[in-house]
Amino acid sequence: MSTEIVPKGPVFNYSEGTSNSKANLYFYQFNMPGVNSCLLVGIDGKYKGCIGYPGYAKVSVDPGNKKVSFTPNAPIKISNLDFSYDFEAGQDYFFVYQPVSEKSADDVEIKTQYNMILDISYGWYLVDKEQAIVELQHLRAWHKAI
Repeated sequence: MSTEIVPKGPVFNYSEGTSNSKANLYFYQFNMPGVNSCLLVGIDGKYKGCIGYPGYAKVSVDPGNKKVSFTPNAPIKISNLDFSYDFEAGQDYFFVYQPVSEKSADDVEIKTQYNMILDISYGWYLVDKEQAIVELQHLRAWHKAI
């Protein structure tokens, strides 16, 4: 797996309705001070993508309740934040990782945690599709991370 931090994949391009039998999950972030690798996205214990800083990952999953985890792509892999969510087939979900202080009034908090090193709370938020598409438009996917 790559330990570079700069995504080298394609720039985000949204195409709606790619599958009626799966849910499409988009995870993105803008910056994480002090991080020296991409962030692995796990679904039910299996790595499905990697998010650079800044960057995004798209993962398609079967519908149902899934455990989503995030783990730095480092020699010792310790999941640093995870949550469970019930996904519906044919739906798109947009999650952003950001400081709690930067969330908008419309963002739905999924899970947050305090970062002692940075002295700030970060969290995953479910965001509105229109907002997410604007925020994602200049972000790149990871390339050959998994």
